[in-house]
Amino acid sequence: MNKMRFGALLLNAKNQLGLYLSHRVVLALPEDGCPQALSQAEFAANRVFAFQAVAYPFAESLLKALQTKQIFHNNKETTKFLLDLPENVKGNDLYMHIKQKYNVELEDFSIRVPKSDKKTNPEQWSRHMQDYDYQNEFLKKFEAEKKLYKRPNILVCGYTGSGKTSLIQAMLGEDLVPSEAIGVGQPKTMGYDCYENNMVRIFDSRGLELGETEEEFLDQTKSFLRERQADLNNVDEHIHLVWYTIQGSGARVTKCDLELIKNIFSEQNVLIAFTKADLMRNSQRESMKQVLLEAGIDTDRIFFTSDIEGGSQGCMELMHKSLEMLPEAYKDAFIEAQRLALELRIRAVYDKAKKAKSIIATATAAAGGIGATPIPLSDAALLIPIQVTMIASLAALYGLREEAVKQAALPFLAKVAGIFAATSLLKLLPVLGSAVNAAVAASITGAMGLYVKNNFEQYALAKVKGEPTPEFSFNAELFKQFFNEYEKKSLN
Repeated sequence: MNKMRFGALLLNAKNQLGLYLSHRVVLALPEDGCPQALSQAEFAANRVFAFQAVAYPFAESLLKALQTKQIFHNNKETTKFLLDLPENVKGNDLYMHIKQKYNVELEDFSIRVPKSDKKTNPEQWSRHMQDYDYQNEFLKKFEAEKKLYKRPNILVCGYTGSGKTSLIQAMLGEDLVPSEAIGVGQPKTMGYDCYENNMVRIFDSRGLELGETEEEFLDQTKSFLRERQADLNNVDEHIHLVWYTIQGSGARVTKCDLELIKNIFSEQNVLIAFTKADLMRNSQRESMKQVLLEAGIDTDRIFFTSDIEGGSQGCMELMHKSLEMLPEAYKDAFIEAQRLALELRIRAVYDKAKKAKSIIATATAAAGGIGATPIPLSDAALLIPIQVTMIASLAALYGLREEAVKQAALPFLAKVAGIFAATSLLKLLPVLGSAVNAAVAASITGAMGLYVKNNFEQYALAKVKGEPTPEFSFNAELFKQFFNEYEKKSLN
């Protein structure tokens, strides 16, 4: 076994089924009676359903079971709900059915069981939570999550004066490359300037300079690409897209242009932009395009652009083709970086909802696992690490910047941590009573996730539209609404 996952389906030597909740806890599914939380030592699992040495998670099914709030009286009722089984499946047929339906195999494994379970007693958990630095943990998890959202590296190459800078500004905005910053970007390699933000990194070729031969320019470009692509395993440092600029008013395509486009760059990632197209006659356009077509360059990779009217001519088409050609992992960042299609950036924010709900569902299932054996309300703070991970993941997903994290997210998180004190939580949600069970733990976490997601989504939309960003604050009454709505949905 290479990787265990929350919600994995386990078996022990007695052929009893259980669900993996953590390295300490298994939710056992007894032949008779309700599911119960056991320690790893008590359950003694020795097999797991897995695919290619990775445990198969039934977390979504477990979450649905928590949300129904129904009581399962025996193994048959529980497994039928969790695994969507036919009525007559049992025993060895059950294992075969699981293998066929989920394309998994039973694999032997063992979990390192803690030497002592004494650490789980309430007093020691309380001391542990007193020492828990939620701000530091949040920042660590936020930085780790940010690395999952990758930005593309775009090389803009062409002769000096071919309109590279104007193209960059038209596509990505002057805030990335202000006019006064031209030529003073951070040098990464001789002959190239780098302009970057959280969404994109641009390498701007200084072009074929006066007194430099075309052969020298070709060699310099080859060396730059070799340096960027040197580590085959580190694709995040590779050049993902090339915008090759040719000055349209120059009225010719050189041998050096063709050599770069055809033989130096990969045909899979290079797009050609004739700049200053507003100064070209139709006959010039056709003759220059024909040279490229005869060289075997597809017509859908050739664009005529101009920075007239804010770069509207040809740039929108170039942007859409760039998005199509970029590897999938870098598309979200490029959508956020481009400054031509506001509606595309707005839609991208709303499209994050599916991923956000997945993050919330994972946290909700984990919280339900903690509450599988009801815990006193005074121990509700045990949910805080789950909340921290969830909020950090959502903050990274919606593109919160460092200043927003420090000025808004961390104070917000402090308020969230404060309400999990028993008296505060009971005051906020008096319906909880004196204990937190699986359903309650899941509902609190799910409601908090949706509440935070709503806040971060509004922040992201304001950033896209250029509007003042809303303040992050914990509104108790609004959270109650989210909690009540979540409760209603889980009952349906």
